[in-house]
Amino acid sequence: MSVSTSGNRQPSIWASVVSDDARALRAWLLALGFTEDLLIPSEGDAIHHCQLDWPEGGRVLLSSTGERPTPCRPGTSSLHVVTADPDAVAERARALGAFFVHELTDQTDYPSRDFTVADPDGNYWEFATFAG
Repeated sequence: MSVSTSGNRQPSIWASVVSDDARALRAWLLALGFTEDLLIPSEGDAIHHCQLDWPEGGRVLLSSTGERPTPCRPGTSSLHVVTADPDAVAERARALGAFFVHELTDQTDYPSRDFTVADPDGNYWEFATFAG
């Protein structure tokens, strides 16, 4: 099998997410605004390995449950994604019918506009202007 990537290097930390339905989670993340760097399918509908980039920086690794030995389990991740436009991302999340853990908010104790949604597996994704 030949494998090729987009060629975009992401030098920062990469989060890893495991899903019982990785294809559905991949589609959900793409609809939120992630772009695909690499997809290595497995048997059936499983995903052996997928790399999804956030356009503003960062990468998420995604695989189907059981593809490799890992302590990671679906629905146990919490990820912070920095974005300059959380309103646009929230609009896309609403269009997907995402469950909002907390609504779009202007924080008062630190400089951030953010919201948190749960993905189809129950992982939490916070999209925020706060970059540290």
